[in-house]
Amino acid sequence: MPCAKQLVFAAIVLVTAAKVSAVNATTCESLSSLSLPEVVSITAKPFPGGTFQPPNPAGFPPQPFLNPPLSGLPPFCEVSLVVSPQIRIEIWLPSPVTWNHRFNAIGNGGYSGDQFWSGLPPSIEAGFAVASTDNGHPGNIVDGSFALNTATDTLNWGLIRDFAQRSEHELASKGKPIIEAYYGRPPAFSYWTGCSTGGRQGWMEAQLYPEDYDGILAGAPAMNWDRFIPAELWPQVVMNEEVGGPIPAAKLDRVTNAAVAACAGKDGGLASDGFLNDPRACRFNLAAHAQALGLTPAQVSSINKMWDGPRGDDGQRLWFGLQKDANLSGSTTGFALAGSIPFPIATMHFAYWLHQNPGFDWHTVTESSFVADFFKSERLFDGVIGTDRTDLDRMIRHRTRLIGYHGWEDQLIFPRGSTNYFERLFDRYGKAEVDTFARLFMVPGMQHCQGGPGPNSFGNNPPGSSPVPADAQHDVFIALQRWVEHGVAPEQVVATKYVDDNPKNGIAFTRPLCVFPKIARYSGKDDARDAANWECVLEPTNRTIQEADEVLPELGIRDRQDAKEGND
Repeated sequence: MPCAKQLVFAAIVLVTAAKVSAVNATTCESLSSLSLPEVVSITAKPFPGGTFQPPNPAGFPPQPFLNPPLSGLPPFCEVSLVVSPQIRIEIWLPSPVTWNHRFNAIGNGGYSGDQFWSGLPPSIEAGFAVASTDNGHPGNIVDGSFALNTATDTLNWGLIRDFAQRSEHELASKGKPIIEAYYGRPPAFSYWTGCSTGGRQGWMEAQLYPEDYDGILAGAPAMNWDRFIPAELWPQVVMNEEVGGPIPAAKLDRVTNAAVAACAGKDGGLASDGFLNDPRACRFNLAAHAQALGLTPAQVSSINKMWDGPRGDDGQRLWFGLQKDANLSGSTTGFALAGSIPFPIATMHFAYWLHQNPGFDWHTVTESSFVADFFKSERLFDGVIGTDRTDLDRMIRHRTRLIGYHGWEDQLIFPRGSTNYFERLFDRYGKAEVDTFARLFMVPGMQHCQGGPGPNSFGNNPPGSSPVPADAQHDVFIALQRWVEHGVAPEQVVATKYVDDNPKNGIAFTRPLCVFPKIARYSGKDDARDAANWECVLEPTNRTIQEADEVLPELGIRDRQDAKEGND
């Protein structure tokens, strides 16, 4: 059964839309006979409610099931379709009398070759018509092998484009007519929500197909794919070359803890936070603490390079590094970039995408050869999956609204990729103009999409699934709806930290998230655990922040390299 918050949320979103009469709707089964361009099959059947078992991706054994069953669901019409050549789309349509006149498309993660099944229930319970796609290939979240025709070791550009651009567009172009056929009218408002790859997909829609959605919620976006994915291997490359292998997790954790202890409270936050309010301001000198932390000179050099990010032969920045409070080892987060094994998404990129060789050994990558691989990745993939163009004129004309968010402690996608993109937007349109269509909220102490010691719950999940209060002040998706449907842009969002990240344990503290580049600062008065006693301020920048915020060019360092090669 839907939780109380979801019922409240459903009531809120129904305020501005009259209910649809069931008389105007066609039957669920009749949707199977729809004829849509490029759709090779379509199946529609009513689901009576209760427990739904997601099927395995195409080509996988039918059992055991890879995804857990989803329980407590209301009745809905399940529509499954395949768009040529093999993009699979799942659409769930609530009863016509409970539909809130809105469409919500759910993004994916990693290389995901399956629908984001767990993201569908909260939206259907909240009254949305909801849909997800498998991105045009079967597989799991870390399997990037689809990019290669293994018989010829050549790139499969069709599947790459389906993954990068086409699948999310087809989700809208096929989903909307199905919704209209079922309810007798199109959705009044359409939304995209996603984090990680889902965030990148949202930005791809904003850049290429802004007419698809009225509002986009894009978390920890995997934009700059051609640059940040190679950079994910950088920590392993420097450890392998300079140390001879991984640095023990215990040492890496001590380093992170020492950096937080040295910098917390000096950036507008509290010394007791256990995370950094603005990690760009941290000037922790690792070499000065090397002996106390039990680090060798080679380990110090490697960690500093992980924090700084890869640089070219001329010393200029290729991409950003991890923030000083980000988990390096994965000992408490699972996947991490400097763990005992490299992040599989990065090694897949080098083997299948860059070198077109399934047997490629990443250990052969040196700090020097990494530069050539980085440039090659730009040349090959910037145009198809870079997702970092700042020309948003069509988005502005369509009046699409976008809210981005990114955790400063993200251990997988470098958060300065998001701030860098917004800095470039400011350069192109001006800060005041950008604020009219896109806003970024950086989240202190939050890891990749969720979790971490900071305030990490603010509606950053599928609609209706967050335990925070169902209002625009605490739920970023409701804030997006209010911006789209009522023209009220969010100035801040209150994020909640639950004790042990469990809502049942009560609230540890709340903290405002501010529109970038503003940060939250404690007023010094009353309870610091209450967001009401914090304010969003624009801090003067120092040299440390200026260097951290170095704005990379639209097409990356490739322009400089191409110019250099042309002069040689």
